[in-house]
Amino acid sequence: MGKNNTKKPAAFLDRDGTLIFDKNYLSSPDKVKLYSYSAESIDKLRGAGFKIIVVTNQSGIARGMFSGKELKKVNKKFIDLLKEQGAKIDGLYFCPHIDEDNCGCRKPKIGMVLKAAKEHNIDLKKSYTVGDSIRDYLLGYNSGGKGILVLTGHGKRQQKKIKSRKIKPLAVCKTLKQAANLIIKDSQA
Repeated sequence: MGKNNTKKPAAFLDRDGTLIFDKNYLSSPDKVKLYSYSAESIDKLRGAGFKIIVVTNQSGIARGMFSGKELKKVNKKFIDLLKEQGAKIDGLYFCPHIDEDNCGCRKPKIGMVLKAAKEHNIDLKKSYTVGDSIRDYLLGYNSGGKGILVLTGHGKRQQKKIKSRKIKPLAVCKTLKQAANLIIKDSQA
C-alpha cells in the first residue's frame, strides 16, 4: 500500500489564550487549565478533516523566565488534559525567541507553519490560524491561508488594534468554539 499523498488542511491553533487560560509566561504544569470548549472544538475540526497543529510563541525561554525543560512539562500537561477529554492534536510547535532575535519562526513569521506543513502534508492554502493576537491571524495570511482572532486571552485588547491594520482577520470570534464552527462553514463554501 502506498503512502497517501493527499494534502489536508490544518487548523493552526495558538495555545495560551486560545486553548488554555493565558497565565503570562506559563512555566508550571499545575497552572495549565483548558477552556471548557477546547477539546470539543478540536474534535469538531478533526471531524471536518482538519489536522490540528498548535503553534505557540514562547519567548519566556529567551527572556530566561523558564527553561525548555519546564515548557516541555507544561506542554505534556496540556496534551494530557486534552487526551483526558478525548481530544488529540497532530503536532505542537513553539518558538523560544524574542522579536529582536529576528528568527524565522516567531509568529507572524511562518517558520513553524512551514515545518508543520512539511511534516504533516498540509495544504496551507486551505488552512486557518486561530489565536488571541494579531500575530496569530496574520500568520494565517502570511502562510497563504486565513486567520481568525478570538476574544479570549489578549483578544479583546488586540481587537482594538485591528482598525489600524491593513490586513484584517477573516473574522473575530468570541471563542475557539465559535471559530471552529466558522472554519467548517467557510471551508465548505
